[in-house]
Amino acid sequence: MPVKNLLSHSAFLLPPRRVSTLKQRHQRRKTNMSVKGMVIALTVIVCATVVQGFPMFKQGRCLCIGPGVKAVKVADIEKATIIYPSNSCDKIEVIINLKARKGQRCLNPKSKQASIIIKKIQRMNFLKHQTV
Repeated sequence: MPVKNLLSHSAFLLPPRRVSTLKQRHQRRKTNMSVKGMVIALTVIVCATVVQGFPMFKQGRCLCIGPGVKAVKVADIEKATIIYPSNSCDKIEVIINLKARKGQRCLNPKSKQASIIIKKIQRMNFLKHQTV
């Protein structure tokens, strides 16, 4: 039999009802796959937001590790910075930059020298924001 006769022969053609069910199955698979894709995408988004909310470290991201030194020579101080408690670190940090590129030191915020420095910086900031 030639190929044309085989294709036109009714034994090789599916009944119309069978063809429609195959189309429906294919559409259902597409729908199921798109629903699964959406569920996976939503799960990834939710997990990303939850993980982002967790603190990276239990104590936060403080710049000063440990209590810090009690005092620094006043002549060696180039700049003093106060970092107040925030979401990343729950304690006050007093960071001293030393002259002659000697680095930085963390002062214990409970020490006498640190409390004097904190008061001076707060006073300077208050005066700076005063209206004339």
